[in-house]
Amino acid sequence: MIPKYSNNSNRNPETFADTQVIAAIQDNDNGNSLAIKWFFEDVKHYSLGVWRKKYRDISEEAWEDIFTDSSIKLITRVKKGLKLKEGTRLKSYFTTVVEYSVLDHFAKSKKEKTLPLLPNQRIESSNDTYAFEEAQIANLIKEKLQEITENAEQVKVILLFAKGYRYKEIVKKTTYKSEGACRNAYLKGKKRIVSYILQYPEEGAALKRMLMRASK
Repeated sequence: MIPKYSNNSNRNPETFADTQVIAAIQDNDNGNSLAIKWFFEDVKHYSLGVWRKKYRDISEEAWEDIFTDSSIKLITRVKKGLKLKEGTRLKSYFTTVVEYSVLDHFAKSKKEKTLPLLPNQRIESSNDTYAFEEAQIANLIKEKLQEITENAEQVKVILLFAKGYRYKEIVKKTTYKSEGACRNAYLKGKKRIVSYILQYPEEGAALKRMLMRASK
């Protein structure tokens, strides 16, 4: 049974703990859907506050699709026995899932979007839109890799290497002093990224798709 929330002056009676929300998702037949409803309403408001300013070009309709996709992912993982890292709140975890859904949204838009020309529209406008989307995706990749590796210079080496630069060329574009140092930075960063992908396969799959597009 999921413990009922406690109604006292020290706690909001409409608030549920992570354990209650997870238990409610895992056991849909216990009748306590209130915890699930409360969580997704609360976390949607929170996530929008985190990401809306950063991704201002995403429409309200697209945000709804992103949250639907993120909610399905979270429910599926919880039912499969999701284990959060020590100190990680379910709300924070979901907010990270939302960002990966944003990645998927940009990738899908890039693949499916067609830009019909209006009578007086010049073709350069579509090129500008394409370049803008590319820049957004590249920025997402860079920020996520920096979060994983906790080392901006390692990420710089990895991205330059992915674009085809050689180590002797990368040395000139980073703070590293030798080709060997660049090579070590690349290997250390790659090791952390691979470890992350193995630990979080679905998020890793989204990241790998974006890296493959960025390297083309």
